[in-house]
This record gives sequence, structure tokens and C-alpha cells, in this order.
Amino acid sequence: MRKITTNTDTLCPVCGEGQLRPQRIDYTVKLKDGSEVTVPDLPVDQCDHCGEVALSPEAADKVDATIAKQTEQLTPRELERIREDCGVDQTAMSEILGLGGKTYHRWEKGNQVPSRSMGYYLRLLAEYPETFAWLRNRGWRTKNRVSGPTPIIDLHTAFPDLRGATRTLIRFEESRFNPARALFGRVRR
Repeated sequence: MRKITTNTDTLCPVCGEGQLRPQRIDYTVKLKDGSEVTVPDLPVDQCDHCGEVALSPEAADKVDATIAKQTEQLTPRELERIREDCGVDQTAMSEILGLGGKTYHRWEKGNQVPSRSMGYYLRLLAEYPETFAWLRNRGWRTKNRVSGPTPIIDLHTAFPDLRGATRTLIRFEESRFNPARALFGRVRR
């Protein structure tokens, strides 16, 4: 797809022999995943000799909007609204999502688009603000075994085949997070 400014007196930039003439066509674009998107009745300029199609900036925008709609892409305006609803700037949004520092900025400018799965994820964060707050505060850190309370395990409960062994309670950090290691040299028969 060529994005060039055209008029009816323009020589075709591909073949150099024909003239670009205004037409209305059903314009089909093949996407990277192999699927196709058709934009019906698109105003284009087409070479009367080789058939090359040139799109005006307005026609290219219409193609982009149709692709975005059919592939469920978030528009730059939707991305901006989600970020503003979360109350952060573009750099903070990138950091919270674990992206490169300027990624969200590029998405909002339209220079790049988030993947379909990231689009679903962003919609989820927009729909459930408490999820975004949990992500922003790194909520998983309060629940993991490194920073959370250290559990005490009863080896007889965890390993019922140890009947007859001395009853021993140990902390995970004493065993370096491996209960089997704790058994070695600690439990006597």
C-alpha cells in the first residue's frame, strides 16, 4: 500500500506509463497472521495501465481504522483513556505493566500497537481498577514465600511415609525452600 498524495494528472510511480485515476474499490489487505481485511468502497487512485493503487492519507486512515476494528485493536484514544483512568503518566504505565519505558507512549501516538493479548489485559485493568492497583503495588509480593510469613511445616503431615521418624518442625528458610533437604541429616529413625 502506497501512501502518496495524488491527483488525476499524476503519472504512475510504479510503471511510469499510466495515469492515476480516482476509483472506488473494495480494497483488501493481507495481515501478518495470514488473515485478510476488506475495506469496501474505498476511494483510491489507480493506475490505468498497471493497476497500482495509491492511497490518500484519508484512505490509509480508513484502512487502519477498519483493521483495528476487525482485529480488536485498541485505538490511541482508548489507550489514553485507560491510562488517564488509572491516574498515571505514560512512563509510569509502561513501568507498571513491565514494558519498555517508551512503549506506552508509542502506543498512544499510534506508532506501534499493543498485541491482541495485551489489549485484552488492558481492557481487564480498565474494567477492574482494583486489579490495576494490585498490579501497581506489586500485590503478589505480599503473598509469596520470600517476603511473606514463613510457614512451618510438619514433615509427618507433608510426608506421611515417614512414619516412625522423629517428629520435627522446620522452617522453609532453614531448608532453603526444599523440604526434602530438611530431611537429610535432621530426621532420625
